[in-house]
Amino acid sequence: MPIYYVKPDSDNKFPEKDTMPVLEPADGLRTVNIPTTSVQYFTRYWWMYAFKDDSSQELKAPGNLPPLDNDYLQELIDQQKKQIDQQTTDIQSLQKANKDLKSSNELTQQGLMEAVDYLSSQLTPASTTTGTDSTATSSAAPASSAASES
Repeated sequence: MPIYYVKPDSDNKFPEKDTMPVLEPADGLRTVNIPTTSVQYFTRYWWMYAFKDDSSQELKAPGNLPPLDNDYLQELIDQQKKQIDQQTTDIQSLQKANKDLKSSNELTQQGLMEAVDYLSSQLTPASTTTGTDSTATSSAAPASSAASES
């Protein structure tokens, strides 16, 4: 945070435009801490600000200028934007991964169905019947049941 030195009047204002803020300390000057993001703004309009109180290094802005505290809020907004951007990127990556998994799952299911169909077609029927009446015998009957029928 840059430090400037200014000469305030009895009301903690900087009324003298000819005594601009300086970077070196000197007699009669007070320290002002300026947020880095506000340096250009402060150096352009320094005479419009005033100290918050007799012992403070913080400034208050007049009604027609935004307070320098807005920089803190802007930093928070910028940080949140970075987080949102990162989360958006993460979400997009997860959505792509999910899509890839669904596609892979569909291919796996399709392959399994084709394998079941192929294996089903390779199997011989488990039983065949001969005759047309109720005395028909199964040619695929187990050996133990065929022996008991004889």
